[in-house]
Amino acid sequence: MKIKSFLKHYALQKGRYVRLWKKLGRPTTSDWTEFLKRHGGFYSFGENCFIAPETVFTDPGYTSIGNNVRIAGAWISGHDGSINMLNRAYGKKLDSVGPVIIKDDVFIGRGCTILPGVTIGPRVLVGAGSVISKSVEPNSVVAGNPLRFIRSLDDHVALMEQRTATYPWRDIIERRDGGFDPALEPELKRQRIKHFFG
Repeated sequence: MKIKSFLKHYALQKGRYVRLWKKLGRPTTSDWTEFLKRHGGFYSFGENCFIAPETVFTDPGYTSIGNNVRIAGAWISGHDGSINMLNRAYGKKLDSVGPVIIKDDVFIGRGCTILPGVTIGPRVLVGAGSVISKSVEPNSVVAGNPLRFIRSLDDHVALMEQRTATYPWRDIIERRDGGFDPALEPELKRQRIKHFFG
C-alpha cells in the first residue's frame, strides 16, 4: 500500500511516475482528473469534471474542457494522424490540426472517438462508441457512427424523470446526496436486483 501512496503523491504533486502509478496504483477517476487538471497541459480545464483513466488525449494543448464534464473513456485527438504518411507519399508539407472544445455539462460515453476541429455542447450527452467528426449542437443527445441526433437533452431528462418515477426504489434515489451514497447503495442494489430478476 505504501508504494501506491508514494506513486499517487508524486504523480499528483510533481507529475512524476505517472505510468507506474497508472499501472500499479490504478487511480480513481477523481484522482486521474485531478492529475490531468494539474499536469495534463490542457488549454483550459473546468471544475467538477470526471475523466476516466482510460481516456486518451493526443493533444491536450489543443483541448478545452468546460465545467461538469464526464468522459467515460474516449480517444480525443487534435491532429490528423494521416498527415505524416501523406507528406511522405506526395512530397508535401501539409498540416491538419484543430481544437477540441468540450463545453459545460457534457457526458461522453465509453469508446467514443473525437476528431480535431470539433466543438461539443454545452449540455450534450454522447452515446458510447460514437465517432464525433463534426461539432455537436447544444442541448443534444447524439450517438453512432455516423453521428446522429437522438433527441434534445431537455426531452431526454423528461424521459428519464418519467422512467425514474416508475422504479420501486425511487424513494432511495430521492434520499441520495448526489449520484452515489455508500450508506444507501446496498439497499438500492438489492431492490434493483429483485426488480430485474424477480
